[in-house]
Amino acid sequence: MLAALEAGKAVYCEAPLGSSPAETRMLAASTQTGHSVIGLQGRLNPSVRRAAQIIAEGRIGRPLNARVVSTSSAFGAASTSAYEYFEKEESGASLLTIAAGHTLDLVEALLGEITAVDARTETLWPHPQLLDTGGQARREVPDHVDVLARTMTGAIVTADVVGGVPPEDADFRFELRGTDGWLTLTGGTLYGVQGGDLSLASSISFAAPDKPAAPATTASPALNVAELYACLVRDLQTGSRSAPDFAHARHNTDLMAAVSQAARSGRRWTSANS
Repeated sequence: MLAALEAGKAVYCEAPLGSSPAETRMLAASTQTGHSVIGLQGRLNPSVRRAAQIIAEGRIGRPLNARVVSTSSAFGAASTSAYEYFEKEESGASLLTIAAGHTLDLVEALLGEITAVDARTETLWPHPQLLDTGGQARREVPDHVDVLARTMTGAIVTADVVGGVPPEDADFRFELRGTDGWLTLTGGTLYGVQGGDLSLASSISFAAPDKPAAPATTASPALNVAELYACLVRDLQTGSRSAPDFAHARHNTDLMAAVSQAARSGRRWTSANS
């Protein structure tokens, strides 16, 4: 990746960008003239984009509060040895950095930058069963995250990020109340909110979300990734910089580090922009 960045090539990386905040900062700082793209694709879902437009235009008034439930079938009581690295803190791949990272990025796409966080994290299954070997792993990372946050719009957000949900029960719900109306986003998949389509509903009328670049199927979670690639193609053709980049990845990683810090310390984290 570093060689491609230094050569000014366009580079796409799945989220999270690095295995630690330090590595993420290093990679973000290595971006030269080429396009860098981070796989925080949920914000580009057509329904999310339409919801963001409704909110930005003030059509439901001033955002007051949002309730979010974001689930994944991963990070539960059982896994396999091929995915045991998810249990290790040093890998940087966990419910916090993946499921919670995607969830809070979507919140920020709708309601602006998160400026204050109270949080609690728990490890509900400290020794998940490895189904292929019959052994047990030692989980070093949280498998449940609760966040109470404030955003730049002034909206208060409660987000429950839950691992280990049966695949048939995995879902996502975002419920926003404004001074003049409400809107909801619902859907989700066993892969998490970033892996599938969402349905938009609101108390006000709105134009249907744009047709996706690639339709969703039950067998593939590619819909939102396709939207991100389509965004990159437009950037490459026009010279624009609309796709979430490595600087965006650094912000997301720093936010998740702040969530972790707030959970460990029991103290509210506030950003410099609050």
